[in-house]
Amino acid sequence: MGFRDNTEFDKCLCCGQTIKKRGDPMTPQRAVRAYAFLSGLGYTKEELLTKHRAQLEYQTPGFIECLEVLP
Repeated sequence: MGFRDNTEFDKCLCCGQTIKKRGDPMTPQRAVRAYAFLSGLGYTKEELLTKHRAQLEYQTPGFIECLEVLP
C-alpha cells in the first residue's frame, strides 16, 4: 500500500508521517499552493474531495472548503 492509498486520518498524504496535531486553518492562498503540490504528486481534485476528504478535514481545517471553489 502506497501513501496515495492511505486513508488514515493521522497520516500525511504526501509523506506518510504521523500527524500529531491538526494544522492551522487553511487560507485560500495556502490552499492553492497545497493543491498544486498534491496535484504534482498525482492526486486529483476528485480524490481529495471524496476518498481523502475526512483525512484532509482532520489535518487541515478549511482546505476542503477552499478546494471546492478552486477551478
